[in-house]
Amino acid sequence: MNCEKKGNQNTTEDRYQHAYLMLCHWLEALYLGHKAAEYFAEAGYQRIAIYGMGDLANRLLDDLLESTIQVCYGIDRDAAGTVCKIENIYSANDVFPIVDAVIVTPFYAFENIYEDLRKKFDCPIISIEEVIWSI
Repeated sequence: MNCEKKGNQNTTEDRYQHAYLMLCHWLEALYLGHKAAEYFAEAGYQRIAIYGMGDLANRLLDDLLESTIQVCYGIDRDAAGTVCKIENIYSANDVFPIVDAVIVTPFYAFENIYEDLRKKFDCPIISIEEVIWSI
């Protein structure tokens, strides 16, 4: 693949560049017939939750269409104000049903979000970066 994972994410410009490179890789993977479902299937994750109900969450949902991976619910700090294709959206302070993994779409804030979520989940908490750069 031509896109490479580069740079840090300290500035807004760095975040946009990093997002661009990640999306470039994702699009190229899709053109080559690879989907995010491969990552989840290989890891044994069938039931996932998605944290962060923005554009990346919607693109992940699109990528998982017609796969065996079940997106059980979404999680967002502003659950009432989300515009996402997931039917069940929980607030970050709710009690969550059991899933095999939680995917965090705001990759630039993964470390802080991970620290919050690891207290509430006994499953892996994974950045969307790991998923995308693995396919």
